[in-house]
Amino acid sequence: MTNIRLPIAFVAFVFTVSANADDQAKPRPADTILLAGKILTVDARDSVVQALAIRDGRIIAVGNNSDIKKLAGDKTLSISLDGKTVIPGIVATHCHAVGVARGSLVRRHAELLSIADIQKWIRRQVKQLPAGRWIEVPRSDITRLKERRHPTPAELDAACTTHPVIFTAARKSVLNSLGFKITGIDDAKKTIPGLRVIRDDAGNPLLISGGGSYLRKFHPRAEVGEAETLAALKMVHRRYNQLGITSIFERALSTDQFAFYKKLRAANEMTVRTTATFRSSFRSGEAVEAYTKKLGMKTGDGDDWLRVGPLKITVDGGIHWGNTYLREAYGKKRIDFYVHDDPEYRGSLNYSVEQMTDVFRAGHALGWQMCCHVTGDGGVDAVLDALDSVDRETPLKARRFTLVHAYFPARDSIARAAKLGVCVDTQAPLYYKDSDAMADFYGEDWASRFIGIGDWLRGGVPTAINGDHMMGLDPDTSMNAYNPFLWLQVAVTRKNRSGRVYGPHQKVSRLQALRCITANGAYLAFDEERKGSLQPGRLADLAVLDRDYLTCPEDEIRRIKPVLTMLDGKVIYRAKTK
Repeated sequence: MTNIRLPIAFVAFVFTVSANADDQAKPRPADTILLAGKILTVDARDSVVQALAIRDGRIIAVGNNSDIKKLAGDKTLSISLDGKTVIPGIVATHCHAVGVARGSLVRRHAELLSIADIQKWIRRQVKQLPAGRWIEVPRSDITRLKERRHPTPAELDAACTTHPVIFTAARKSVLNSLGFKITGIDDAKKTIPGLRVIRDDAGNPLLISGGGSYLRKFHPRAEVGEAETLAALKMVHRRYNQLGITSIFERALSTDQFAFYKKLRAANEMTVRTTATFRSSFRSGEAVEAYTKKLGMKTGDGDDWLRVGPLKITVDGGIHWGNTYLREAYGKKRIDFYVHDDPEYRGSLNYSVEQMTDVFRAGHALGWQMCCHVTGDGGVDAVLDALDSVDRETPLKARRFTLVHAYFPARDSIARAAKLGVCVDTQAPLYYKDSDAMADFYGEDWASRFIGIGDWLRGGVPTAINGDHMMGLDPDTSMNAYNPFLWLQVAVTRKNRSGRVYGPHQKVSRLQALRCITANGAYLAFDEERKGSLQPGRLADLAVLDRDYLTCPEDEIRRIKPVLTMLDGKVIYRAKTK
């Protein structure tokens, strides 16, 4: 017997030799067995077992130690869990890993939470960049800045006058004086197509809206090569593995981006199972037909490593952009916060109900699952109106149409969604980082509904929680945190970053929350018979944790670390020994 210790007094590897004379009559032994643990299976009964056995990348049995030991052979790898908790591999249902990879090669993200933070960051860049080089502040949403506003040009000037500086949030940009001068925006007589300038009483520019293509003439985007992107994408995936993530949904792929995944799959270099969402701006059924014909695929195509998921459209805006589509007018507080000029503004609705009906009907007829970016309650109403129209013609419950975001659930929309078999993909870390701003500028009743996980689940709507990871590499301080244990803590405690609780009725149990990042995620991709739980026949994807998720203090959940991650029955991550 050979013992090898893993991190945090974790596992011993034991090679077990069976002495039974009738071994040859037994089924082929397990490749690996895990013993003496607390294994949360996330099956229909939320069973907790001691042990499981793996063969050919799948779980072949779960149960007690003595039964599982009987499945071992002389070449079986036996892992003693020493009481550690095991969960199914985490299914992160909303990622933009290709964008994260490219972004990591262009500019390092930093979480900036005040104008003072922004100024300090700019001053550091001044020391590193030659004079005259543009400095673009990392995305820092005004919902998260202490001051709850854009910095002024004078505040940017206080940090730097030798380089042009640009800060963008809520679809509006501030430049320092040099930036305004270089772009010609400082000239009050100059008209720039597609660009709206907000000026002070003396005619000096304060903010600009639009004009992105004009600004890029002065500050073009950096180009990144294919080989660099592929290497960075593999790096991002490995970071996911360190957090117990074994499956992801890419939520907005182009065909060019999908090609990266096909190359990884062909080279057998994938370390996360990936469901591909294809985003396009088609506005008619004919456009859907043309797009999918060119694509040559449909939902479900692929294998357990790379599978085609839904088509996606973008229906409205967002709370960070200041254009989420609401049932009501924004009102003065929100208008002033986002610097809008229409007192009756409700947000941006990019599709009419008739257009969405045509698009959804065509996708449904062609065998596609579909989803849509929709954040506001008014936007959800419009989407459900369109789905109702399609459902009256041809029932679509089996399609598992998914509302992506759906920040503000309302009782009537929850009931409609459940009736239509609609699913929800929503973001716990946004509640963590943005709910104070929602309370300030939308009202505490809106903050109580914001990311309403409890409301969706009680209403019978299959709900997956995730991070919408799109920028930054740190699990907690990236623009949208991708630490799944933070997601769990938010769902269980409903506490935000400042410790406040809005809508305590939105709290869910630890097992309900765990299901939202495992079994429910698998369900959204029609994969519930393959992954998302630790049952015989399921793929052997799992994570071993450094503490007991079910009993550790609530405020420690976010600090949970996997000490081992297995994918397809093989170890893909092992924590370093301290």
